[in-house]
Amino acid sequence: MSENKQLNENNETTNDKMVQGTFWMTFGSIFSRLIGALYIIPWNALMGSTDAANTANALYSIGYTPYQLFLSIGIAGFPAAMSKQVAQYNAKNQYRTGIDIFQKSMYFMVFTGVISSALMYLLAPMIAQNSPAASVADGTMVIRALAPALLLVPALSLMRGFFQGYQDMVPSAISQVIEQIARVLYLLGATYIVMSLLDGNIANAVAHSTFAAFIGAIAATIVLLFYYKKQMSSYQSVIATSEPSSNLQTTAAIKSMLKESIPFIIIGSGITFAKMIDQVSFKPMMESLTNYSGKEIEDLFGLFSFNSDKLIMIIVSLAVGMATAAVPLIAAEFTKGNFKVLQSQIREIIQLFAFIMLPASLGMMIVSEPIYNVFYPVHPDGPAILAVSALMSIVLGLFTVLGSILQSLSKHKTMITYLLIGLAVKAIVQYPMLALFDTAGALIATTIGFFVTSVLSGWKIYQMTHFGLAGTLKKSGKILLVALLMALCAYIALKVSMAFIPVDRKIYALLVVMIVAAVGGIVYLGLTLKLRIADDILGKKAVALRRKLHIK
Repeated sequence: MSENKQLNENNETTNDKMVQGTFWMTFGSIFSRLIGALYIIPWNALMGSTDAANTANALYSIGYTPYQLFLSIGIAGFPAAMSKQVAQYNAKNQYRTGIDIFQKSMYFMVFTGVISSALMYLLAPMIAQNSPAASVADGTMVIRALAPALLLVPALSLMRGFFQGYQDMVPSAISQVIEQIARVLYLLGATYIVMSLLDGNIANAVAHSTFAAFIGAIAATIVLLFYYKKQMSSYQSVIATSEPSSNLQTTAAIKSMLKESIPFIIIGSGITFAKMIDQVSFKPMMESLTNYSGKEIEDLFGLFSFNSDKLIMIIVSLAVGMATAAVPLIAAEFTKGNFKVLQSQIREIIQLFAFIMLPASLGMMIVSEPIYNVFYPVHPDGPAILAVSALMSIVLGLFTVLGSILQSLSKHKTMITYLLIGLAVKAIVQYPMLALFDTAGALIATTIGFFVTSVLSGWKIYQMTHFGLAGTLKKSGKILLVALLMALCAYIALKVSMAFIPVDRKIYALLVVMIVAAVGGIVYLGLTLKLRIADDILGKKAVALRRKLHIK
């Protein structure tokens, strides 16, 4: 009886940690992504015209996609590996070893940052040549402006991984927000100076906008150094009881992390690899299939690779937050061999994913027209592309969460195989999907590819842990039904609102989004509380909410 009580207490503790960790990581991710999306409104306005804004968006995307790939190389998978290693050593009361690994790994991060920055700078002309950029010179300049950020971001990412190993998500969340605020302030200021006070050259303005990533990295580094000094004093109580570390043990652990980092690079870059397939293949395939001019293809590429991507990544960041919070917890329980707690954690995170991601994605799909018009100039194809992107975000989020769980279970090679299968499927179906669905075909191809990867990953996790697949799918199915009911009510609210409020002006479009979001939010919260679906996710907080809202 006492053993069951202890197990239940462990379950509650780890689930609470997961929910709390997810809250902070999703807060940091969403808030920073929201800032990163909101700046688009004044940024596009500063460009002076709709045509100039479309060109700027496409150029920005052409720079950022390879940057994300080089960033993955520079980070070398170390933050996630660091989070996992620190959690594992802490679970064995070897806190000193985790700190030694972190401090010695920092030298490696500085080295990889310099190498990846130099590579991106040198390879920029070749990357620009093979992208949809109308001007290779402009594309090269924009890509090179991102190279300085690679000097700092790997090191600050490692610091975030260290804190996450202690299940301390606050420093990561706060630093993400500060990083975005600093980046956006520089971006808007520099764009105003270039476009309004100087030569008005779009490529120069975009280059300064991408250089802003370096400014944001400086701000985030300062915040993380402050937290490191502060938190190390609070960690002293557990470090004092730690088993002693040894150079041999630390060296072996770093070698193990180097070995683990390669899978983390590949898997963490999965979505970026899909974007690179689009960047390389979209222009030649569209030239083969259509009569669009080079400028039209560049603008269409910007529609889904920048415009829609900026908005759906707010939703995908929910999954990233969940995955980041889950890795150290699952790794720790897997190391301890607590399979009952492990099963509970996996069920919890999949249900949490469904509970948050499904209504968010379906909601964005419903309000795709007004929300697109809030952020971007009115475009006949923009809302439809955003709607398809919103549905795609569910699959991308699922890939992120399941991939992180599988890596926490040390099945790196298996996950790489599944990712490569998914990317191969994406590449194979890209041409026929573009032929059938025009620009949206690239998004549909990505969805199909990552869906295959997600199914394979989920089945492998079940085979390893037997976490209760039938029960998890049943509860997730209930959440989907409620999310669909919410989407129906939101759609009705949208049509009624648009009958009285035109959405071709930003302020009116925003009003419609707020009305529809309020209706959808009330319906979803009310139904999940009434049907007791929220209880599995929120626990005692759901009971308190029902009491406050007088729901029986």
